Amino acid sequence: QTRPPDEIVVVDGGSTDETADIVRQFRSRNPPVRLIVSPGANIAAGRNIGTQAAVGEIVATTDAGCRAAPDWLANLGRPFDEDPNAEFVAGLYRVEGHTWFETVVGLTTMRGQLDPVCPETFNPSGRSLAYTKAVWSRAGGWPEWVDFSEDTLFDHKMRRLNVQWRFAGDAVVDWRPRRSWRALAKQFYHYGTGRGHTQIGAADFAYNLRNLAATLVTLAACLVTRWAIPLVLVVWAYFYVWTFHQKAVGIVRHTRRWTAYPLCLCVMWVVLLSNLTGYLVGTW
Repeated sequence: QTRPPDEIVVVDGGSTDETADIVRQFRSRNPPVRLIVSPGANIAAGRNIGTQAAVGEIVATTDAGCRAAPDWLANLGRPFDEDPNAEFVAGLYRVEGHTWFETVVGLTTMRGQLDPVCPETFNPSGRSLAYTKAVWSRAGGWPEWVDFSEDTLFDHKMRRLNVQWRFAGDAVVDWRPRRSWRALAKQFYHYGTGRGHTQIGAADFAYNLRNLAATLVTLAACLVTRWAIPLVLVVWAYFYVWTFHQKAVGIVRHTRRWTAYPLCLCVMWVVLLSNLTGYLVGTW
């Protein structure tokens, strides 16, 4: 990093690979690196453990699987340097796809990849943000009672507290999207359970559930009369093709490959169904 951190705290939730050993080897050459192993800690608990252990007043967070740009910490910390009242800084992330599938998944599912995000409405991911320990404490820490979407809930808590929020669009980490259909479905199923627990975005999920119910009703009608088949096609085309058409066209233009269009639609269908399933489970 162009701005070296005062310390690096790595919290391992009980991994079974070589993560902890790699960190220990790195720590032997870099004394400011600290490793805390806490088996069974979920994402939010890990963030709380790391924040509590940090000696500094300002904490920047990122996740395993992310690669911070060299100026990430410098850009993320600048708002605190320029404004002593700043309490929370939102950074950004971008797709680092290693395959065609990963690239389209990232462009389809991640905000800010095709069009700039709106700083007023953008809720940052825990993979790129910073906050003061004081505001973290005032918010009650990261919500450990939810296993997924903890960063979305944390962002909402910050907005309700009306904290001094800043946006650092040049503080970027690269993030690799999921590598397979199964991994993608699992990811958004987990996201859905988190949203079901917190009921954040409930109106959007209700809208999608209504659309799915309308599709299933028209499919059932086909068992009674074949004249319902055109209605099924119209409903499907409207809710599951036209709704995502603009995004798919944008990805085609961005990648200059027409195969991005059907792949984008398939990604959205998997995301939608997985998210809805997780949402129902989380709500229950």
